[in-house]
Amino acid sequence: MHRRRGLLVLLAAPLFSAAIPCAALSSPSVDVAAADNAFGFRLLNAVQKKMPAGNVVLSPVSAALSLSMVLNGADGQTKQEMLAALSLGTSQISAINAANAQLIKMIRAPANSITLSVADSLWVNSRRGTLLPDYLKRIRASYDAELADLDFSNPSAAQRINSWASKETQGRIPKVIDRIDPAELVLLLNAVYFKGQWTHKFDKTKTQQSDFTLDRGSTKQVSRMAQSGRFDYFETPQMQAIRLPFGEGDLVMDVLLPAKSSSLGALEGQLTPERWKDWRTQYLQRSGTIELPRFELKSNYRLNGPLQALGMSRAFDPSSAELVGMLSSVPGQPHPGRLSISSVLQSTFWKVDEEGSEAAAVTTTQIRATAVAHPEQPFRMVVDRPFFCAIQDQRSGALLFVGAIYDPGPSSP
Repeated sequence: MHRRRGLLVLLAAPLFSAAIPCAALSSPSVDVAAADNAFGFRLLNAVQKKMPAGNVVLSPVSAALSLSMVLNGADGQTKQEMLAALSLGTSQISAINAANAQLIKMIRAPANSITLSVADSLWVNSRRGTLLPDYLKRIRASYDAELADLDFSNPSAAQRINSWASKETQGRIPKVIDRIDPAELVLLLNAVYFKGQWTHKFDKTKTQQSDFTLDRGSTKQVSRMAQSGRFDYFETPQMQAIRLPFGEGDLVMDVLLPAKSSSLGALEGQLTPERWKDWRTQYLQRSGTIELPRFELKSNYRLNGPLQALGMSRAFDPSSAELVGMLSSVPGQPHPGRLSISSVLQSTFWKVDEEGSEAAAVTTTQIRATAVAHPEQPFRMVVDRPFFCAIQDQRSGALLFVGAIYDPGPSSP
């Protein structure tokens, strides 16, 4: 079977894992897998700074695909900042789309003992805008995205989107939003799901309760699996590294363990595309034993701050974002205004046990508009007919007096 490399990258701390680097995507002009990995390392670092010594599980592929759909509607400095943040340099949008289309096709290709899927969707506030035909054509062709018009003010709107996320992640991520602000115009979702059995499963009878030393030196009891055999392995004075394959080896999980004299923080500081590529060449078959904790992690991240830290600030700025190629107004309605990203949310799930691993991620990018300012027109109000008036206590909101005035009558002397 043809070996596929680097389809899905999931990053975690204190455990880091990534799938195999990508084989050539039939002569792409843009290596989006490499770009996604570089973006992922930088995004991990940016998120970790906001929660030092905390678990972080991200899907760079999911975030990159969701933001790439937004990128198709960006222009000017906004577009350049997004390209840089996504590690895509000066690549042409058409080339990025073509490479992403191939990546999606590759992720969806079947592999024995492995379930791996990716899905995209666009949800448009039907009351406030409609997608531009050219934008829609590109997103459908390159990202195979589902499109749905939805009344965001309807209480059931959030449930429809959550149902889509749950379906595409086999129920592992049942909710991505609590409600939709009616001010939102477009929601762009990407879902990635993975489930694979180890090529060599861990024997459950060898799993034992063992100490796990936390970042500050205290310990806790965890269920630790154990397996002996021949593995792809290498070590340096700073770490040990092992590669655990799934199925026929099309996907793997890499585990990097910092030396006791080092730390996970130091290891994270070394995560660059160049160093990662070098490490990938150092694996050699070697006999040994691996002991690995079972774990199950669920996380939710708001990525606005980390993405702005990567230089993608303009897209979030309602006064200067240049997302001009996405949406047009609904006939008979005013133009929705200047578009900007209101939030980028990612929900993740990752489980590792004796049978294998299961992981899922949904990235939700929300687009809203700043209303277009219209020149003020002078008004004229003539109270020449029955009217209502009230006196209200603004501190409490209580109405102190109300009046329906049908006849003001002559004023008292």
